[in-house]
Amino acid sequence: MSFWESKLGALAACVLLATVLTVGVTGVRVYLATHPSRQAAEAFDFDSLLMRVQQVQFPAVDGVKLAGWVFVGRSDRAPILLCHDLGSSKASLINLAIALHNRGFSVLSFDFRGHGMSEGRASTLGLQEKRDILGALDFIGERWPDAPHVGIFGVGMGAHAAVLAARDRTTLRVLVLDGLYPDISYPLAQRVFADWQPGVRNFSFLSDSLFALMTRTRIGNHRAEDSLPTLIGRDVLLLAPVGDPELTAGMQRMVGSIPQQPDVDGNLVVLPATQVHGLYGQDLRLHVAQVTEFFESRLDAAAARLADRAAGG
Repeated sequence: MSFWESKLGALAACVLLATVLTVGVTGVRVYLATHPSRQAAEAFDFDSLLMRVQQVQFPAVDGVKLAGWVFVGRSDRAPILLCHDLGSSKASLINLAIALHNRGFSVLSFDFRGHGMSEGRASTLGLQEKRDILGALDFIGERWPDAPHVGIFGVGMGAHAAVLAARDRTTLRVLVLDGLYPDISYPLAQRVFADWQPGVRNFSFLSDSLFALMTRTRIGNHRAEDSLPTLIGRDVLLLAPVGDPELTAGMQRMVGSIPQQPDVDGNLVVLPATQVHGLYGQDLRLHVAQVTEFFESRLDAAAARLADRAAGG
């Protein structure tokens, strides 16, 4: 009798088959997580809102063409960059863009690669998307060459990419990070294993490994949790949803790692709901107010300190 005809051989065959099926199903789900469906382009009647909005295109630093909207504000206020979440688009942040524009800010809201009207076929959940933000900052530098500072709002994937980009660009002076995860292992496992918490806890190594194989990128080399403490001299506001205690605990840990510095803020605010899970009604108004007030106070304060130093010199 051959080995495969024995009880031990049958058991080994079952284990092998289960392993192949597990790896195969996980691989498919990792692929789906990194290839979200594009949202259909939405048409907005900006003229009826008496807003000057321009449709623009610009390249990421690796050449991928990105599509965006520019809301033209006052020349004396710093521009602000808006970065959406995985599977979303610039249209998802339209309410925030309008609120910031009404406060006089110029706003650039754009589609990440593989999303909306931008080029690209896949997402890396916030790793290569850093290149998109760096390209957007180059565009802002050309459009507003006299702006010494830029504010950035990011949600989920956009928040993670914003932290990675801020490590390379000190012009990102004020950061509002909604639903920032420590590294992309967290959202990847949530999407791959869905509501199966044993899978999230015990098999995230598998989704991480398959992601690294597909993207040729190691998650551990690009972690927001490692980059956040290096953002010296920045104002950082983290927004966490009350309905996600695991994410909130991770954000609490991260905000505690930001060094205490004079004249700058680094804090966490827990809201009833945030952009991570969708916003409506009073929750939307509260979220928009929190974000706009932080940008207004901290960007104005940064500009005042810069003017004081220039006058003293």
